[in-house]
Amino acid sequence: MNLTFSTLLNMFSYTYATNKMVCGDGVPLCGVLALQTGYGPNEYASIDPCVHGLWPETDSYGTSKCITPTDITNPTSLALCYNNGTNDNVHQLDFEQHEWEKHGLCSGTKNADDFFSQVCEMSTDPLSIMTISKQIGGDIYDISDALTNAGYEVFHIDLQYSQIYLSACAGPDALWKLSYNIDFQYVCGALSSPQAAG
Repeated sequence: MNLTFSTLLNMFSYTYATNKMVCGDGVPLCGVLALQTGYGPNEYASIDPCVHGLWPETDSYGTSKCITPTDITNPTSLALCYNNGTNDNVHQLDFEQHEWEKHGLCSGTKNADDFFSQVCEMSTDPLSIMTISKQIGGDIYDISDALTNAGYEVFHIDLQYSQIYLSACAGPDALWKLSYNIDFQYVCGALSSPQAAG
């Protein structure tokens, strides 16, 4: 199946006009990887950037399906990419359990370990870019530009909590990948890549 230019344009226009994420044909899961710059208030403040979470964009946020993992047991170990520098392991585990219950239970992953492992793996390069940008005095817009220049799509900038949301998708294999929204069908869907088709 090939998409026409007008179909892609309509999908792109709808996504950005409504700020609602559209997964596209053959893409069951899409969402955002929410990354904290560390410039936010209270618990959003930290020296280094860190992960807030991976959020499938379901219901009023987008067209992602909610696919329940095979094992829904709460996480019992800490994911290092969520560490905001407080060294409060009890709070961090509580927060990760909250993220699992609110977002992970719609992620389609095998279990909590798979979910958090994928989140940390996906966030490694973006967090490194954000850390470097922050260390040289970059504000949230500079950090966003650095991510964009590195090839990541910034879906949204949350100024209230100083967070940046990167577009992500997962195919039937439930392997989450960072991608431009307009490319979801090629990265996570049934369509072959545009390069392979040419």
